[in-house]
Amino acid sequence: MALYNHAIQLSDRGMRVLRFPLVRLVVAIAFIMLSTTVAYYLTEGIMALVGSAPFKYFESALGTILLCIFSILFYHIYVALFEGRPTLELSVSSLIPQLSLGLLLGLGFISIIILTLNLFGAYEIVGYNVPGVMIPVLIMALQAGIYEEIMTRGVLFRIVEDGLGTWWSVLISALIFGFLHIWNPNATVFSSLSIAMTAGVVLALFYVLTRKLWVPIGIHIAWNFTLGGIYGAAVSGGDTQGLIQAEINGSELLTGGEFGPEASIVTVIFFLIIGIFLAWKAIKKGAIIKPAWKK
Repeated sequence: MALYNHAIQLSDRGMRVLRFPLVRLVVAIAFIMLSTTVAYYLTEGIMALVGSAPFKYFESALGTILLCIFSILFYHIYVALFEGRPTLELSVSSLIPQLSLGLLLGLGFISIIILTLNLFGAYEIVGYNVPGVMIPVLIMALQAGIYEEIMTRGVLFRIVEDGLGTWWSVLISALIFGFLHIWNPNATVFSSLSIAMTAGVVLALFYVLTRKLWVPIGIHIAWNFTLGGIYGAAVSGGDTQGLIQAEINGSELLTGGEFGPEASIVTVIFFLIIGIFLAWKAIKKGAIIKPAWKK
């Protein structure tokens, strides 16, 4: 029998409290945070049993894999027990086609940004690295793509949307997502606003259009990996080594400065256009949810 058939049952008043968006948001965040604790201690336990890592990046790869597995598992448990439904937004049937689409979109989006910087003379290829340098970026990209999307789009956006409607949820979740990056190396207020206006808005709207998390997860993974692992640019302020050795020169407004191309005006303009198109598609599709007081 499915786990959601064993959802928590309370009195009518208790269920209204339990299903209130703010209560659900707190509970869901607590579940996802618990997944990080379980993944951390399990990683530590396995490393204690293993002794020394059998190969380079073993510990970081193990920690990321466990974090991704447990964040998905605990999200499923939260949805089943507290919302009493199957986790359709992470349905297995849509995993391969939608994740593949997301990966291709992320690769394409970032490649267009880098090509544009190259045309402006701001990005120049100077050499190449061995493929092994991409492994740390891949590990980082998987963790960010899966964990952050479950927390930001699966929990924050989706639950806030139930109460305040789609547009307010896009705004709130995008700003929170963007300004969570303010503590990143080389971050500025503009770089955080850029992340909010680009990834924050676009990934939320892809969720609105598909009502699945796989496309945002795929875009997020490919975005980070392509930017850092292939093109060798800084990812959200963090230095990376990619397959391509490149020199990025020019005004900070054009290149994004030390934070990287995510804070470039090119990126902001490109993704604002994408965001407007996605918003139009969502309206046309009738995918916009009204605030609770207008339903």
